[in-house]
Amino acid sequence: MISDDLANLTDEDKVNPGYMNAEGDRLSVLSDDLIHRILSLINIKYAIQTSVLSSRWRFLWTSMTHLNISTDGFRTVLDFSKFVNNVLSHRNDQTEVHSVNLNYYSTPSEVFLKTVLDYAFSHNIQQLTVAWLYNNEEIDFPYYLLCSQSLKYLRLTASRTNSAYSFFIILASTWDLPALTTLRLDYVGLYDHNARGIFSKCANLKNLTISNFNSHNFTFRHPQLSNLTLENGNSTLDAAFNVVAPQLKNLTIRRCWAKHLITAPNLVSLFFSGNGDLQFSTDLYSLEKVDLGFSFSPVWSGSRIGCLLQQLRHVKFLTLNLELVKPLSAYMEQLSVQPSPFSNLKSLKIYPLYVPPDDYKVTMCTKVLKYLLDGSPSATLTMISYEEIEEKQQRALALKNAAKAFANASALQNLMSNFHVLLDKEKSDIETRMNGRRTSVEAITYDQGKTQVENMQLHLERKMSQMKSCWKDVGEQIDQSISKTRCLMSKLREIEVLLLKDLPTSKRDKLQACFSSLRVEAEALVKRILHQIETPQIQLSGCINELATISLSSS
Repeated sequence: MISDDLANLTDEDKVNPGYMNAEGDRLSVLSDDLIHRILSLINIKYAIQTSVLSSRWRFLWTSMTHLNISTDGFRTVLDFSKFVNNVLSHRNDQTEVHSVNLNYYSTPSEVFLKTVLDYAFSHNIQQLTVAWLYNNEEIDFPYYLLCSQSLKYLRLTASRTNSAYSFFIILASTWDLPALTTLRLDYVGLYDHNARGIFSKCANLKNLTISNFNSHNFTFRHPQLSNLTLENGNSTLDAAFNVVAPQLKNLTIRRCWAKHLITAPNLVSLFFSGNGDLQFSTDLYSLEKVDLGFSFSPVWSGSRIGCLLQQLRHVKFLTLNLELVKPLSAYMEQLSVQPSPFSNLKSLKIYPLYVPPDDYKVTMCTKVLKYLLDGSPSATLTMISYEEIEEKQQRALALKNAAKAFANASALQNLMSNFHVLLDKEKSDIETRMNGRRTSVEAITYDQGKTQVENMQLHLERKMSQMKSCWKDVGEQIDQSISKTRCLMSKLREIEVLLLKDLPTSKRDKLQACFSSLRVEAEALVKRILHQIETPQIQLSGCINELATISLSSS
């Protein structure tokens, strides 16, 4: 929680949070703006804790314009809510809030959301991210909470760590965000019966990304949208996700199961990959660039691909995946009576999506190639072979393995350095124990007032006590020695396993030599640890022998 002295802030303090003299450290002499940027990267809870560093830092957090708020580090939701309310009430109220990043590890209450959003909106917020984490239920997001005249960027996400869970933010109409230009929605549910017209009051929306969403017969309409990305749409092939966006310039659709009917007469760029259906309701005279990657699906028959290519006939730069050649070649008898649709084509690129077994590899059909290029004989053709894809994948794998190898080398160096520190510490502990251990021979003393038998009995009791102490010491030494030896051998094995992995040749020999040296040191240290057990054993043996001698003499 915020310390009590924050409640005593004066208006002058809040207006001038950096009024106190900075200390002589290099960090404190940075400007307030730069320190605010640094603090904005961490949880506001930890940013506030910097107020105890010095008088220079005491009130810096109160004028932060970027607030990173998270439930991480709070035991209960109630503690978190109280903390956030305290933060907002002690913040410099004359400073605007540029952005808020709210990460919530459960479903926030409507009252709490309203408190945070009302404060942010009243301070002219421009960027807002709200994320629900580790949840597995549907979340109804109250539409009336999103009403801001200044907000330009908004992201709503319901992140999850277990892919078995399926949950969504259910959106309802209507959001009143006239300044909003960029919107990203993750794990949302879009349904016409409750989300129709949800963006109708977002008049300046230009960029929209929707990912990991569930939809059924949803129609998105917007008069000003320029860029639209749809990713990982969960639906059925008979369900529709339609788009009506007359100013849409760039459209990307990846892995979406649905029918897509697109009304976008000014479309310039199209990227499509997946199994869903794709159709256009208008001519695309402005189309410049198209990249199509069809997966094997009953939707994409030769006739359906042919129809789509006709709709894309004005394209100038066309990229197609090689896998569509097979269904298209089966339909060439019908297509051959039609002229090539591409009269504006400048470039055609054909590439395989992946490298299958030899029996499933597709070869380019001459008739298909003729159909694609006859309308633009001057267009350049680029054919990417399976061998080139394999070589590219191998290079990527080699780079990945190299990065992993260097990471392993760095990790190995850290392990060996830490292991060396452990060895030095254990050596020091052994020396301390050896120096502190004192062996003393207890002389037999006789009490003149006692008989010889009584004196022998007293000495016998003392030796018995000393033997018990030695016995306990032997047990503790054995347990400690086993534990330490096991720890050393385990860490040595961990280093050895990492050493056996792929490492850069330039570092392997040097690391191997360091490991050999460490192993010799570790083996010598284990011998010393085991040797320590011998001293209490010798003492114990001496006590036993002396007890036997005393017993015989007394008898």
